[in-house]
Amino acid sequence: MTVFDEFNEIKRKGLPQILVIFGEPTEIVGELKKQLLSEVNFEPTDLSQAYYDLTPNNSDLALEDLESLPFFSDSRLVILDNLVNLTTVKKSVLDEKQMKRFESFLDNPAETTQLVVILYGKLDSRLKVVKKLKAKATLLEARELKSQELIHYFSQGSSLSKAVLSLIAAKSNDNFSVMKQNIDLVETYALGREVTVEDVEKVVPKSLQDNIFALTDLIFKGKINEARALVHDLTLQGEDLIKILAILTNSYRLYLQVKLFQEKSWQENQQVSYLKMHPYPVKLANQLVRKLPLSQLKKGLLELIELDYAIKTSLADKAYLFDITLIRLTLKKI
Repeated sequence: MTVFDEFNEIKRKGLPQILVIFGEPTEIVGELKKQLLSEVNFEPTDLSQAYYDLTPNNSDLALEDLESLPFFSDSRLVILDNLVNLTTVKKSVLDEKQMKRFESFLDNPAETTQLVVILYGKLDSRLKVVKKLKAKATLLEARELKSQELIHYFSQGSSLSKAVLSLIAAKSNDNFSVMKQNIDLVETYALGREVTVEDVEKVVPKSLQDNIFALTDLIFKGKINEARALVHDLTLQGEDLIKILAILTNSYRLYLQVKLFQEKSWQENQQVSYLKMHPYPVKLANQLVRKLPLSQLKKGLLELIELDYAIKTSLADKAYLFDITLIRLTLKKI
């Protein structure tokens, strides 16, 4: 069950008197906040509702709203966004006296007041006020969604096929906000018609993982000039060679595993199930290594592991060391 499923269950039962939405994936906290505001039909002009993105300048007013009885309705909803005092972040938006006022509300919350607290980070469980909050409130913790959970979430109310969503998830590195942007991108591009896998390939920007697959394809084909040019372009775009090396090494590990699977005549779905990873990179790996000898992949992986050690222990320039290894891999001098 994802945090969105949990929130749907909360909405089905009715919002509790005190709800805390928190978690480190800020984009998912933001989506939950958006759904909350939609659920309560939030209107800034509605005097029975109050929303505060807390700052030292508006914190007194926010607490007054929290402590006051409703005037024009039977109940009042107060939403406190970014109350950082409650998180492990070493910042504060309420001073000591204001925190005592907040704690007093938790000790004796008015029956006519509903409170929603939205936090971007972990709750600081060491704090007395947080312990009190946990005892009184319903907690909704935002967590990263796995690939299949992302596909399921974005398939709800969407006409996009599973194949399209799977490819977008892979190209988005299973990142919630990036996937959401990429879905908007392909739907805008399609102008109302059915979105195809080809549309995704054409429109969605290449991820670093996509570029590493392209790099290994150039390596395996012996295209040294193109391989060096791609690495140069990636570094100009701000990608660190250490990060490129890490992904390249992990890719070689995948290629080696897939080659071993091929020699055992395993189908792609069996490989995906065993590796517990997204089908997209497994599919690409199968295409790349089909005609390659197992020995080349073993030697290449060992070369990359040795490069990582050399970069971490040598005084030589890492760009030079990377380039030498790239040449050796591409020209098969390993």
